[in-house]
Amino acid sequence: MEELYGTSCSLTAKEFNVPVSGTMAHSWIQSFDNEYEAFKAYAELYPNSCTFLIDTYNILKSGLPNAIKVFDEILKPKGIRPVAVRIDSGDLAYLSKKVRKVLDNAGYEDCKICVTNSLDEYLITSLLEQQAEVDSFGVGENLITAKSDTVFGGVYKLAAIERNGKIIPKIKISENSEKITNPSFKKTVRFYSKDTNYALADVIMLKDENVPKGNYEIFDPKDTWKRKILTNYYTKELQEKIFENGKLIYKSPELKEIAEYSKQDLKTIWEEVKRLNNPQKYYVDLSLELYNLKTEMLNKI
Repeated sequence: MEELYGTSCSLTAKEFNVPVSGTMAHSWIQSFDNEYEAFKAYAELYPNSCTFLIDTYNILKSGLPNAIKVFDEILKPKGIRPVAVRIDSGDLAYLSKKVRKVLDNAGYEDCKICVTNSLDEYLITSLLEQQAEVDSFGVGENLITAKSDTVFGGVYKLAAIERNGKIIPKIKISENSEKITNPSFKKTVRFYSKDTNYALADVIMLKDENVPKGNYEIFDPKDTWKRKILTNYYTKELQEKIFENGKLIYKSPELKEIAEYSKQDLKTIWEEVKRLNNPQKYYVDLSLELYNLKTEMLNKI
């Protein structure tokens, strides 16, 4: 395999003279009405460097067919060959083999396959041992972040767009359930017991939802049969606005203030949750309204 290197970080490229490269973002695809339109627009803008990210919705049923359709309609008439497709979730070995076969049958034997998704030396070795059809590996968090457990497993994706004054929710789908995003603008509310002042649970709600005042039922968004009625509580909205219309409106506290706030806040967390061995799970649930919106969008797609 040819050994190449590069970075998607513009500052790294500038400061350390590392070749810069990259592909489209999931948010690019989500900002369009559908995946095909996103790929088409990208191909028209960057015809000589087309690498399509094909896992936003469904790799084999949506991403790959739409990529090939754009290759045929936009690039082929210009005599331009696509560079690659990128897979960022799921069983990378299995999917790469399936994708390779489809690309070859469509006449794109020279279109490369790039894989990403929290790769490290062990995963890459495993993919090679499984004879995965991979031409390049994109390594990020496990290259730049120390171990053992300091990588924050979060995703940064588009939640909604505003069009003609209307908010349109967006969702990113993945074969890895933890990478499926929660759509639309949201807020997080923490529930505290009035008797103990301990935190009971966090609930992620749609931005315009009213914070409940009476008895409130929470439920596990995965195991929805796990439910609990919260009573005798008070609430606190956890998010604070930092920027407004591009301007900083938040005054950053001093380091001592941050440390003291953290110390006091930890006192509201049950000791069972803070223990190192077999800690009790702290509940972060979705409101019913947000859960229904997410389920509706998943079923529709």
